[in-house]
Amino acid sequence: MGTFESYEFFATCLPGAESLLADELRALGVRKVRPLKGGVAFYGSAERALKVCLWSRLSGRVNVAVGRVDAASADALYAGVRALPWEEVIVPAASIAVRASGTNGELRNTQFTSLKVKDALCDRLSEKRGLRPDVDTHRPDALVEVRVREGRAMLSLDLSGRSLTRRGYLEGAASEEAPSVVAQAAALLALSGAAERFGEGFRFCDPVEDDGILAREAAEVREDRAPGLLRERWGFTGWAAFPESAWAHLLDEADARCEARARELARAAEAPDAPLLVASVASAFRADDDAEAIAARTACVSASRTAPAGSRFAFAGLGDMASKFKEAPATVLNVGRGRSETIIEVFDLPPREPVTIAVANPAGGTDVSVEVNDANAAQFAARLRKVFRERRKWAAREAVRCYRLYDADLPEYACAIDLYEGAGADRGALFAHVAEYQAPKSVDEATARARFEDVLALVPVVLGISPDNVFSKARKRARGGGQYRDAGHRSFVTRTTEDGLLCEIDLGGYLDTGIFLDHRVTRELVGKMAAGKRFLNLFAYTGVATLHALAGGATETTTVDLSQTYLDWAARNLEANGFTWEMAGTLGAKHREGRGAPKGRRPQAAASNRLVRADVIRWISEARRANERYDLIFVDPPTFSNSKAMGRRTWDVQRDHVELLIGVTRLLAEDGVAVFSCNLRTFKPDIEALARYGVALEDITASTIPHDFERNPRIHCCYLVRRN
Repeated sequence: MGTFESYEFFATCLPGAESLLADELRALGVRKVRPLKGGVAFYGSAERALKVCLWSRLSGRVNVAVGRVDAASADALYAGVRALPWEEVIVPAASIAVRASGTNGELRNTQFTSLKVKDALCDRLSEKRGLRPDVDTHRPDALVEVRVREGRAMLSLDLSGRSLTRRGYLEGAASEEAPSVVAQAAALLALSGAAERFGEGFRFCDPVEDDGILAREAAEVREDRAPGLLRERWGFTGWAAFPESAWAHLLDEADARCEARARELARAAEAPDAPLLVASVASAFRADDDAEAIAARTACVSASRTAPAGSRFAFAGLGDMASKFKEAPATVLNVGRGRSETIIEVFDLPPREPVTIAVANPAGGTDVSVEVNDANAAQFAARLRKVFRERRKWAAREAVRCYRLYDADLPEYACAIDLYEGAGADRGALFAHVAEYQAPKSVDEATARARFEDVLALVPVVLGISPDNVFSKARKRARGGGQYRDAGHRSFVTRTTEDGLLCEIDLGGYLDTGIFLDHRVTRELVGKMAAGKRFLNLFAYTGVATLHALAGGATETTTVDLSQTYLDWAARNLEANGFTWEMAGTLGAKHREGRGAPKGRRPQAAASNRLVRADVIRWISEARRANERYDLIFVDPPTFSNSKAMGRRTWDVQRDHVELLIGVTRLLAEDGVAVFSCNLRTFKPDIEALARYGVALEDITASTIPHDFERNPRIHCCYLVRRN
């Protein structure tokens, strides 16, 4: 381990923030600093490390090195760890825990590595002290880190106890993502030189204040308050080299600095015309292409534009802010990794003058001014307002609670906009779902993005709803096939109604929300045909057609889909409407049952309602062999699928519909009928091939296109299918 001034430490940080952390450590008096990937190595006394723990805003954890050992095998790791002087590292009677990271050819499981290190450490302490230490995986006094890389392992002791980004003001915070936002906020303040600016009399402004974290961090920087000052639990109390008197001195010094700064701030009245540090950090999981982000960007740009001369502007995770400002960012930094990756931009000159259009206020009165990228967006706003006024009256007259407002009516603004009226806890609330179509190659990405930003800025204003109630998705083709990929946003689950039936929808998590609006009339047709019938729903998705069949009086239903996620969704829909169900993996294997909705909901049907997880084509073959028969079948297959659950086989509705419909008709009872629908706009049924197998089709597409889809009558095809 070494003597005075000879310890080796490693402070972790957000990837990309290593140089900022190195500068922070130098400011704390650390002389030997070496930035590495994911953190900074430094050398010095135990007291210096405690000062870093107390004062660093950028560090996640601070570890002290114990030793490097051979990790070519489990036995070599055990021997190396046992040979280290743990009795000089960990205080007597301290509880321990071990956390491992990294693998190699011999140590492929981090849990096994942790166990091996724990055994070696405990055996060493038992041998030297005659007492085996207690293991506490939740709140250990001493947390040992082992990092395996190739044939070596680095052993260290965590001096932090838990991440330093878990600030005292986060105690009891509900958000698990808060420490990530803290780290981003600290990096933004460091990159913008906040400490120096506040020393010069700058004021602070966060125009968004999503969760108050950035404002709290900025206040602590301004007040010269050590971020660890109120922290109660530390990892270094289990360290044998912990200098307790030095720690007490550091705490007294931090208190004195904070009090001195408070007196200084009290004496210096804040000048109303003093320059501002205008800054904001996007909340975790917010996409930079949704309406909430557009509103945040607009608020930040507006505040920056009115800031006094000499102000500075810094933003993290808000998307392309550079396009709004007069000059390129003074500093740009990418920090984080994966879902928490964020771009921080710092500007020294205010934003350009805006392009502003006037939009009619849906509540009446003065028009609303909206900042957009292109004045032509006024055309889109006018079109959306006109359609909304007509569609809203139609929906009220027909008791329709979710419908399409806009479907690329103007080619330049290529998106679909659907409106959902909430039910249950969100009853009466309006939600907009905006799906962007992939732009053609003739439109450059920057132009398409700017137009979509304008759409998202205008939708809440034109519809008179909060940006929080606007959800956006991007329709982009997946590699190697025709399926659209999910957008991967955080889920937002609520309910709506269709013909009085409660339907769960997820407006945020999936590309599709749980209910296909263009099939509204088709589902109503199923309900009208279902009285007294045995009903089969194939490629059932979330089971909304099954709800219509049961409401129409079906005596029993079978709902088949390959996705367990969608079957569970269908089960919740059934229960919400008071219908019992049973989950089966095959024709006869029951897994679990649902008892329906609580008393007071829709009367529970006496029907037997099976939910079956299966590949539909294979299931049809099994059902034919089992002599299953149905009076009414609804078939709504995807256009294309290459789901891993299907094995090597793929599905293409144009290529495979003949096989599908032949199988479907063999499941029809005498005088039975199937309703077949698909969304391939170029679909052409092979009438001759089907006729050879006694399958007759009646095209009813025109009668199944809802009013809100009349502009695009090719949205789907629909047929009645019978067996001759």
